[in-house]
Amino acid sequence: MILSIIKLFITCIVLYYVFYHYIDFNDFLTALKIHPWLLLVLLVISFAFRYLSAYQIHYYFKKVFDSKLGTNFVFKAQLISSFYGLVLPGDLAGGLITWYMISDKSGEKTASASVIIFLRLMSIITLIAFTAIGLVFEEKLVDLNLRRYIIIMAVLFLLMFVPFVSSKAATIMKQFSRAIVEITPMKEWRSKLVQLSNKLWDSVIICTNVDPRVIFWTLSISVLSYMLSILFTYRLMLMVGIHLPFQVSVWLIGVLNIVQLLPVFFAGLGIRDISIIYLLGEFYQVNPENSEVLSTFCLAFNLIFVLMGGMAVWLKNHPVTMKIT
Repeated sequence: MILSIIKLFITCIVLYYVFYHYIDFNDFLTALKIHPWLLLVLLVISFAFRYLSAYQIHYYFKKVFDSKLGTNFVFKAQLISSFYGLVLPGDLAGGLITWYMISDKSGEKTASASVIIFLRLMSIITLIAFTAIGLVFEEKLVDLNLRRYIIIMAVLFLLMFVPFVSSKAATIMKQFSRAIVEITPMKEWRSKLVQLSNKLWDSVIICTNVDPRVIFWTLSISVLSYMLSILFTYRLMLMVGIHLPFQVSVWLIGVLNIVQLLPVFFAGLGIRDISIIYLLGEFYQVNPENSEVLSTFCLAFNLIFVLMGGMAVWLKNHPVTMKIT
């Protein structure tokens, strides 16, 4: 409860600052247009990349551990996880709910943790790699003479995929990470960091000791899922009257996902708003009201699935019975 109160307090302060300093409420209402058919298309795209993520977990469990979870079950678990993620300290803590439900059904706690950690790390690296690639093709960086450095970063992030397709590379990274951690000056944290690093890379090593075709298909699902989220962002920008090149949506969704990992805001409220307003206003002169509408619709689509998760929790605790007379 204390954490929830702190999150609510910080969120309210940031939102008050945004609306007081940047937003004209009348212009905001004018920009808040609803296109029913386009909203339906965006909802289908949003559902598709979430369901594809659930299928990825089901597929990997089936191929690696011969355990059929079912895509619908994993999708439900992720919805419930997103619901609890509103009150738990961050998206990663909410992911513990997914682990608990999957391990409870499969009976494999260690295997469940390994798969979730492995796919989570792969998802994060996919996000960072696409963000870096999007920035490479961003015309604004040409004027700042930063494209060369962004290309180097993009290549480095793409190389980070190698340990996720090779157990030998993962073993080397485990030893390298251990060597880095062991030279940290904080002795009281050193042993815990070593244990954490070993567990993370052990999960990766376990998951890479499978058929290369399974790894390739799993990686392809991560890429396809992220491409759907990029398409969703681009179409949403067009709907709210923000007409920018496609590559903007490639890196914008990555930046927003990264800042939303901060566990001090409800559903990314506040931090997402001020990030969109600053980035689009500073580099593309987009009106703050249109940027705020974009953020509002991002919240709305997220809340749809959060509420679905809340409904699943309610139905689990209050099963509906039907009497036949």
